Amino acid sequence: MSKYISLGTMSGTSMDGIDLSIINSDGETSTSVIDNFFSKYSSDFKKELINIRKEVLQKDDLTSKKALINDLSRKITLLHVEAIQEFLRKNSAIKLDLVGYHGHTLIHKPEQGFTFQLGNPELMAQLLKTKVVFNFRDNDIKNKGQGAPLVTLYHGQILKNLNLINNGVIINIGGIANGSYFENSVLNSNDIGPGNCLLDQWIRINSKDLEFDREGNISGKGEVNTLIQEDFLNHYNYHDKKKSLDITDFNIAQFRGLKLEDGAATLVSLTANLIANFVKNIKEKKDKIILVGGGRKNKTLIKFLLKILNVSVESIDQYKLTGDFIESQAFAYLAIRSLEKKYLSLPTTTGVSLPVTGGIVYSN
Repeated sequence: MSKYISLGTMSGTSMDGIDLSIINSDGETSTSVIDNFFSKYSSDFKKELINIRKEVLQKDDLTSKKALINDLSRKITLLHVEAIQEFLRKNSAIKLDLVGYHGHTLIHKPEQGFTFQLGNPELMAQLLKTKVVFNFRDNDIKNKGQGAPLVTLYHGQILKNLNLINNGVIINIGGIANGSYFENSVLNSNDIGPGNCLLDQWIRINSKDLEFDREGNISGKGEVNTLIQEDFLNHYNYHDKKKSLDITDFNIAQFRGLKLEDGAATLVSLTANLIANFVKNIKEKKDKIILVGGGRKNKTLIKFLLKILNVSVESIDQYKLTGDFIESQAFAYLAIRSLEKKYLSLPTTTGVSLPVTGGIVYSN
């Protein structure tokens, strides 16, 4: 089975920058991480991303705002190319085979049959003079899937490699929280609810110059408003939820009026409760939660999880894997699978009608 040197990128809902990873893998069981790298967005570019998400709220907006979207797709691609070139200079001995370019999700509405990621893969392939894989989600949605969570196959390989198939759950806490686990030897996943997206928004709006709740320092000083939390949870029944979610599915309207610290504490507690409900609803009992993504650093969140769940809660970093780069590694891995025409998603991971391949390969 062929092995490839693949570079994966991820620009997530935190909109803080680009995660990049280089792996050596066959897209199956053999994967080694060569290096990881982070390139921070300027505050001006982050504002552009935040602003366009406010303007593109439905499918028609993709047409009416086409010129703006194309311009931003070019900008974000050039930033990715610049970051990739810097990363490759740091790894000058590496001969790259392909790039898995996720782009940046502008709008994700699978129930309406579409998703859209900012990015220009043709331009990237031309500038980097290498194969670029893009459009990872489209084929899944065309086959009645939700197009997410999409990194589950990589999570599954991690659980296998760590011998945690029977008792482990990987919880990725980015803008949206999602979970991956095996049940009856079958890989499953689902988006859970707001991870950091509402908390980040709350901090940006209610503090003078902060972007997020670093290590849970702000939420750790607040009191949970149980009335608001219970109202949110009562209207959010996990069993009724779709496989994937978008950050526009939630808002912080009902939290207004709370102090900065109390709003943060309530939002973190809310996320902890949603994760706990997700784990409790898994039929096969799991006793180990492995946290990945930026939210794993939130000490207040971990404290709440330990209080609610009688399980072990660990960061993936304890297993000598860097939790900030699991998604960028995953898209490097999925790019290889795309090239090899292997499936990217399953009925139990995205709700797709049958296992499907995905990704479009662009050559220079």
